[in-house]
Formats: sequence, structure tokens, C-alpha cells
Amino acid sequence: MSLFGLACSNFKRSVKEYASLIIALAFSVFIFFNFQNVVFSDSMDVLENFNKDYIDMIVQAASFIFGVFLFFFIWYATDVFLSQRKREIGIYTFMGLDNVRIGKMYAIEAFLIGVFSLAAGLVFGILFSKLFQMLLLRISDISVDIRFSFSLPPVLITSVIFGIIYGIMIIKGYVSIVRSSVLSMLSDAKRQEMKNENIFLTIFKVVLGLAVLGTGYVFAINTGGLQSLVYGLLAVILVVAGTYLLYGGAIPFFIRKLTENKKFLYEKERNLWVNNLAYRIRRNYRTYGIVTVLMICSVTVLATSIALKQRYEKMIHFQEHYFCQVTAMHRLDKEQIEKGISEKNQVLYGNEISLTLLNPDVFHRERGSYGIVPCSVLKEAAKEAELDFPYEDIKEDEAVYLSHVYLMSFMEFDPNTTAEIGEESYHVLAQDDTAYLGRLQESMNIYVVSDKTYEKLKTLGLECFIYGFQIAEPENAEASRAYLDTLVEKEGDSFTVGYNMFLPDRGEMAWIPIMYSLCVFMFVTLILAAGSIIFIKLNNDAYEDIERYKILKKLGVSEDVLKRAMKHEIRFTYYCPFVLMVITSYFSVRALGNVMKTELTTVNVYSAVAIILLFFFIYLVSVRAFQKKVLK
Repeated sequence: MSLFGLACSNFKRSVKEYASLIIALAFSVFIFFNFQNVVFSDSMDVLENFNKDYIDMIVQAASFIFGVFLFFFIWYATDVFLSQRKREIGIYTFMGLDNVRIGKMYAIEAFLIGVFSLAAGLVFGILFSKLFQMLLLRISDISVDIRFSFSLPPVLITSVIFGIIYGIMIIKGYVSIVRSSVLSMLSDAKRQEMKNENIFLTIFKVVLGLAVLGTGYVFAINTGGLQSLVYGLLAVILVVAGTYLLYGGAIPFFIRKLTENKKFLYEKERNLWVNNLAYRIRRNYRTYGIVTVLMICSVTVLATSIALKQRYEKMIHFQEHYFCQVTAMHRLDKEQIEKGISEKNQVLYGNEISLTLLNPDVFHRERGSYGIVPCSVLKEAAKEAELDFPYEDIKEDEAVYLSHVYLMSFMEFDPNTTAEIGEESYHVLAQDDTAYLGRLQESMNIYVVSDKTYEKLKTLGLECFIYGFQIAEPENAEASRAYLDTLVEKEGDSFTVGYNMFLPDRGEMAWIPIMYSLCVFMFVTLILAAGSIIFIKLNNDAYEDIERYKILKKLGVSEDVLKRAMKHEIRFTYYCPFVLMVITSYFSVRALGNVMKTELTTVNVYSAVAIILLFFFIYLVSVRAFQKKVLK
């Protein structure tokens, strides 16, 4: 039989063993292809009115991040595949094959896996591309008609990227086999007992791991101010390092200590799997670390999606709180304006706010637009617009700064902030982003002061009157433009009376919902990758345990007992990273909430439920596959 024929025969015989690897690689290709298809597909031309160029840039950035993840995932998956195959490949040396031929056979077999994975990912990616885009836009709350279309560039880009990454890994495996000795290949899959480590070194690792992880948590909690970028970077580095140290030292150490408790050890078949578990965690700490970090990243990505969605909705609500604002340098009849708008549109609410415009030098600034509003007037306007106004009694030496909604902010409000207005200094009680004056707050620095203070300061500037209105059907807003034009002509010229209409147009911010939609897909991809890595690793570990379980069966241990022991060990393999993820993600999500100025506590709960359900399903599949392989 030729070398190619032998490799094909091995592939056909072991295709079930490669199923998890092929599915994981195919799913990664599926996601990457659809990311590219969003950019190149003709079906997305309908997004031209939604700032498509900027959206394309966001998608390409997400594709780059996913490409980096794909590189490391393929690296790990092919390493596991190589270690699983080395022992079997080594046997071929007794058939007269040298290392070069064996390496070529491995390369052909790995190539077939890559081709099947790429083909499956592209086929399903093309078939479900319309569904992917529909889900993407549905999550983004963008209503457009999607049609199925096929373009060649996404296929070529995906194939080239996957081919380069996978090709590098095949070459890496080929070189590893060529340079390996026959003895190393035959013994590579065999278990080597873990050597006893110096107790002081072990304790040092335990303390260091807990200290590094704890320090990372502290930095995560302290994000939210100007130091957020530095603290966030330090938190990421320390949490990743602490996670690896935890698996390499603390967790195996505590498991070993539990085994010294005989009462614990001899209950529920623990003596059959606990020692083996401590060995596996210690030896495979990098794998457990990768899985846990992926899970933490997945929850953080999901939290990012929720935070972006919440902030986006709040920004839209802020900007669309008034459909129209009429500005006049003299008082107008609010009821008359509302009646005029009501001829074509139903008015939901309207209000009148007196605002005094002040020059920057009054605030001791060189540039900018500034204004003040009296507390009682704004309170009444907030009531009419159905907005909360928690400032019941602003003192004469106090003020409230009216801000607007940011997507994210690294600035924290300093309770000791003061505002210098004229000759006086005012203590700023709060920085409020409620849309009391709508979009006017985006273009001006406005302070709320007491009525008495307002009467004193308005002589330093120019008083004007703002009339804000919201209608039931913003899509019909243009119907009221004719009346507003007539109002300007009737009441004066454009310098004394004017208006601004804020029509529903979210094009400039369309990238935000697209981005939080991509984050949802990234969450699914990362958590599936974490589950796939554990499944692939357990599949590889099953080869090592075959002899051990055979010996236990010969010693008289029943098959039911062995199955229960396997379930306990596999369950811990999935639940240990899950528990550490739940703890760590609390701090990462809290840090993100500090930066995004939003509450994300429920994200931890929802993500934990979703992940545990997924892991439970993969756990059941793993138990069945493990038992079938070991006890066959």
C-alpha cells in the first residue's frame, strides 16, 4: 500500500476519533467566513445608509481578533492530535518506515482533516450566510431586507487564512516527528508519574498564584477613572498569570491534601479518580488555564455586548427625547406652538425652559458655549417631560452640571468639583446625563443653579427660551416643518427665533449595534471553543487510561463503579474552570460596568446559566465517548 493510501486508510478508520476536532475547526471557519461575508456580500449593500464603511472596519477588526484566536486554537488542537497519534505512528517504524515517511504520512492525514474542516465550514457558512446576517441585524435592531448572495472574496480570504495557519501547524508537526526518536514516539502517550515537589516550592507557588490573582481582582475593581486603561491592562495580565499559577500549584496542592483525608478519599469511589485528577491538572495546567481564560473572555465579551446595547439605547433615548426644540430670544406662547404642531402630529409632551447664555470668560474659560438654568423651571420642565428630577433644593452656592450620555467614559465625577461663575465659586453637586434639554446638552456646558442665583447671574448674559416637544410618530415629523417655518417668519427672523428638528436617523451610530451583535457571536464561539478543548483533551486522555481501567477490571472492580469514577473525574474537569470563571468574571464584568457606566450584574447570572447548560450537554457526550473508548 502506498504512503498516501495508508494515510487515507488511517483517516477513514479514525474519522470518528477526529469528529470533535473537525467540528471545532469547521465551526471556526464558519464564523470567520460569515464575518468576511458581512463585508463583501452584495446583500449588505442595504446598509449604505447606516455608515457601512465604518461597520466594515468594525467587522474587519473583529475578524482580526478572531483570526488571532483561530491561530492559537488550531495550534492547540493540532498539538493534541499529534500527541494522540505519535504512539500509533511510532509503531510504523517496525514496518520499515523511517521518520521522514512517517512525518509525510502524518502530514497527509492532518491535511485531510484540514480539508474536511475547511470544506464543511465553507459549505455551511454559505448555506447559512443569509441566516447569519439576519440574526446579526435582528440583534442589532436594524430593519432591512436581506437577500441571499454569493461572492468569491470571503471564500478565498477564509481559505487562505485557514490554509496558512493550518499549514504552519502541519509543518510544525512534521518537523516534530522527523526529529523524534522511536522510543519517544512509543512512550509519548504513556503516563509518567508526577515527581514529588519540594514542599516549600509548592507552598510558594500556591501563595504566589493566589496573591497574583487577588491583585488582579483589586485592579479590576478600581477601574472606572482616568487610570482605567492602566488598571485594566494590569488586571488582565495578573488574572491570566494567576489563573495559570492556580492550576499549576494551588489546585493540585489542595486536591493532594484532600487525598490525605482517608474518610474523604474512600467515599464515592474517590480513590479511583482523585489522585489521577491531581496528576492531570498539574500536567495539563496550560490547557486548563487556556479554557478558563477563554471562558472569562467569553463572559466579558457578552457583558460588552450588553453594555454597548444599554448605552446605545440610552444615547438614542437622549438624542430623541425631543423631536423639536424652538429657541427664541423673547417669550413665546408654548400652548400656541403645541397647537400648531398638533395639526399634523400628536404631541406627547412639551415644556418651556428659560436659559441664560454666558460668555466663556464668565466661567473663566477661553472658549466654549455656556449657560445656566433655574432649578424651579427645570424641575417643572422635567415633570412635563416625565423625567425624574432629584434636586429638590439647590442652595445658592451649589450647582448641577448637565452632561450627556457617552458610550464609555474614563472620567469619574469628583464630589469636590467647583464651578467658577463670575466672582463666585459654586460646589457642583452632581454631573447628570438626563435629557432635560435634549441635544442642547451635547453642544453646551449647562449648569442648574438656584432661582436666586439665576436671577443674580442672568444679568451677565443673554436670556433665551427653549420650547421642547415630542411627538407620537417621529417618522411623520416632516409634516410639521411647514408650521415651524411659518412660526419663524411670524415671530421674527432666524436670529431671534429658530428651531431644530431631531429626526430619527441613527446612521452615524449604526456601528454600535453591529458591534454588540458581533460580540454575541464571539461569546458563542469562545465558549464552544472552550468546551471543544476540554472534549478534545478528554478524548486524548482516554488513550492513557485504557490500561489503567483494564487493570482495575482485572482486580475485580465492577464496570458500574468504574463508570461512576469516570463521571466524577470528567465532571470536575468541566466544573473546575466553570467555578473559577464565575468568580473571575464577576470582577471583569464589574470593571467593564465601571467604564461603561452601566449595571451588568445580571450578565454574570445569565452567562453562567448558559455556559453550565452547554457544558452539561458536552459533559454527557464526553462521558459517553470516554466510557465507550476506555471500557470497550
